[in-house]
Amino acid sequence: MTSATAPRARRIAFFTIGESPRSDVVPAMSALLGAHVHVDEFGALDALDAEQRAALAPRAGAHRFATRLRDGGSITLDKEATEARLAQVMREADGAGYDLLVPLCTGTALPRLKTFMIEPQQLVDQTMLALSRHAHTVGALVPLQDQLATFHLAEPLDCALKLDHASPYETQPDAAAEAFARAGRALSDCDFIVMHCMGYTHAMREQVAHASGRPTLLSNHIVALALAQLLA
Repeated sequence: MTSATAPRARRIAFFTIGESPRSDVVPAMSALLGAHVHVDEFGALDALDAEQRAALAPRAGAHRFATRLRDGGSITLDKEATEARLAQVMREADGAGYDLLVPLCTGTALPRLKTFMIEPQQLVDQTMLALSRHAHTVGALVPLQDQLATFHLAEPLDCALKLDHASPYETQPDAAAEAFARAGRALSDCDFIVMHCMGYTHAMREQVAHASGRPTLLSNHIVALALAQLLA
């Protein structure tokens, strides 16, 4: 490919509610974007000390987020407090010359910014809505059992919604495999399943799809394919 036809270099910033880099999902997403896209990563927890992180701990009865740490471990955070911290980090990157800003999370309230921002929950939920038009039951998988009671989509579906949980941040391989197999079996009567967290990987999708026997979609893959076309 000559320089005259090469894609223009583009810049995208990914934001996680945990620590960056997200080595579990960003490399796979970057591969779909193409070599002409430069990726930077920012984490809501990156610059915080232990005391500041402790302030983001879940309050009793509040909605919770589960997210990944840089070392592969996981942490559970208070939704409202974490959203405020994420908004601060995103505002600091706004105006830095990025073509797109993309938070690596679904179900998150986001700030208004000058830079074009893609909201993953809208992409994922609107895809679910479109596919549900002629479905009987749609399955959705979330990381935490605590999230089942407060889970909601951007818009209600045209059919029944069935939920289950399995954490993408389980560090014990056997326990993780059993969790995804159990969730897949529980959702096996759905027309299709959406893994409604950006932290789920292709290997996890294969486990759920195999156990359920149903078409299974990854949130980060849905988002990455849209980003690839926007940045082409």
